Amino acid sequence: MTILTDREDAAPVARPLLDLTRLINPVAPEEFKQEFWEKKPLLVERNDQDFYSGILTLDDVDQLLLLSGPGLDCIRVVVEGKETPVAELGSGRGRNGKTTALEVLYERYRTGSTLVLNALERRWAPIARLSAALSTELSARIQANVYLTPGGSARGFNPHYDTHDVIILQIHGTKQWRLYKSDYELPTQDRPYDHHSTTAPEVDRTIDLQPGSLLYLPRGTVHAATSTDTASLHITLGIHPVLWPALLHEAIAKIVTEDVRFRAGLPIGFASDESLQRQAEETLAELLQEVVARTDVHQAVREAVKTAVSISAPPLRHHLTDLEAADGIDLRTPVRRRPDLKWQLTTDDESVRLDFHNKTVQLPVHVAEEVAHLVDRSAEPLTAESIPGDLDAPGRLVLVRTLLREGFLTVS
Repeated sequence: MTILTDREDAAPVARPLLDLTRLINPVAPEEFKQEFWEKKPLLVERNDQDFYSGILTLDDVDQLLLLSGPGLDCIRVVVEGKETPVAELGSGRGRNGKTTALEVLYERYRTGSTLVLNALERRWAPIARLSAALSTELSARIQANVYLTPGGSARGFNPHYDTHDVIILQIHGTKQWRLYKSDYELPTQDRPYDHHSTTAPEVDRTIDLQPGSLLYLPRGTVHAATSTDTASLHITLGIHPVLWPALLHEAIAKIVTEDVRFRAGLPIGFASDESLQRQAEETLAELLQEVVARTDVHQAVREAVKTAVSISAPPLRHHLTDLEAADGIDLRTPVRRRPDLKWQLTTDDESVRLDFHNKTVQLPVHVAEEVAHLVDRSAEPLTAESIPGDLDAPGRLVLVRTLLREGFLTVS
């Protein structure tokens, strides 16, 4: 069961919405991107245990556990360093013949296991808003997992590295993080951590992460963590950007479909014939030169942009209300672009194409000026009447209603 929950009954928190700038303050975003991103860990310590109270509290996790459905399908328990679905833990026997999944979960927690709530960017509105803001700024998909570890120095995972960068937000309690010396930088998904290595990693740094503090780890940073005397609750924001290997793969795949030479096999018998091996080397060099010559780098990057703007789940809160209101809006109804929406606008001689939400909305080229104004200026409320250009009033109204129905705009 997937539940997107918000704390509508909670007292309002007098804090601005979090984004990258506020998360890493006093480090500036440009400094973070130049000095830390994919290079080295960053620790931001704060003497403010309520800094993240606007997005998650220990009591919120209590509510999430209660509302996660009878099977708790979106929750995992860390047992001996391995994530295990609740359904695989065994239900036991209770008064009615079967213990509920929630009681099984709490029994594991009471005896020292870590609880993992996966993908809360899809199920908890404050985290969804934070993830959307980071996704827009970093051009990356953000996944938010929450880890709750009981007190008493309970360990969750054994030393390991992730194949994506992470930002850790300490919500409640203190957790001790051990960072180890890493031998391999920026691993991709096809090179996971070798848990069977006979060489124990060497501890490089120990950090006691306090509530309100932040820890950034580039992918490939070997780490492990334990709670202290009290329970520890933290959010791990997994950052999944578009990688260069993806662009290279797409560029080569396109040429493979177009040129039969790239689909041919190496010479028959080359493994036992040195002259054929030299011939293969020459052919490979020619094919690589052909890849460079035939790759349209501009188009390849444009395709990467299209991927980046569609990499996350669409932010469609209140879309049902917008659909109901679409036919009734007039020239003076205020609308705006959806917050944290990622998009790409391209124009040619025949049409205007607006890419967002993993789709393309194509419009006639004569509305290019009006569309450009909408996408550039509509972060703030505007009306169909205020759109400049040669399009008449009924045309501007049709344009606004179209983009409202497609989910690009929302009633302000």
